[in-house]
Amino acid sequence: MQDITDQLAAQDLSRLAPGELESRLRELIRRYAREGSTRHARAVIQHIEALYLHPAGSRDPDQQSHLRRFARHWRWLAEQRTGTLAHSH
Repeated sequence: MQDITDQLAAQDLSRLAPGELESRLRELIRRYAREGSTRHARAVIQHIEALYLHPAGSRDPDQQSHLRRFARHWRWLAEQRTGTLAHSH
């Protein structure tokens, strides 16, 4: 069920303008910094990917490379957080 919810959320993100995606991304990063939740890290990844894939987004190769590295970093953070939670139980 969560996979379907994630897909729907990703489709909804594709309808947002790049500026709105960036604004939401900043807020999600602030929330992650306060709470450190895996859910927020995954939402950050979704927003970065939506920016990367957005048809109105920049096609500058350097910016695209930066977004790919940024998403990879957040995937790592989400995995680390998930691993930490698994070991604490």
